[in-house]
Order: sequence, then C-alpha cells, then structure tokens
Amino acid sequence: MTIRQRTREPFAVLALGVVLGLLAVAAGAGLWLHAIHLGVHADAGAQSASVAAILFGVFLAVCAGHEIWRRKTHQQHHHQH
Repeated sequence: MTIRQRTREPFAVLALGVVLGLLAVAAGAGLWLHAIHLGVHADAGAQSASVAAILFGVFLAVCAGHEIWRRKTHQQHHHQH
C-alpha cells in the first residue's frame, strides 16, 4: 500500500460517516413523522427513538464533515509552505 492510498482511505471512511449520519437523520425524521401521524396511538418510545436517531445523525455528520474540512485545509496550508 502506497502513502497516497493510505491518505485517501480515511477520507472515504469520513465520507461514509457523513452519509451514515444523514441517513440516521432521515430515518429519525421518518420515525418522527410516523409518530405524529399515529397521534394519540404513538408511544413515547417511538418519539424518543426518532429524537435519538436525529441527534446521533447530526452529531456523526457534523463530526465527520468537520474532520474532512480540517484535513483539507491542513493539506492546503501544508502544500503552500
């Protein structure tokens, strides 16, 4: 494995983190809308699960996106010097 291949691998993992985070947000939103649609028949567990999925997804996507941004800007500064 070359150095270039090693440096690309974490970006793919981080990009996957962003995608999985967005999927978790979408799933949480879907659960939330389903709970709203059920109205009185919705249990608190469905609402709690939807909020947890949304929060987890946002956290995962933001952390992975921030790390991608940090690495990109760090590489740009490193190449300029």
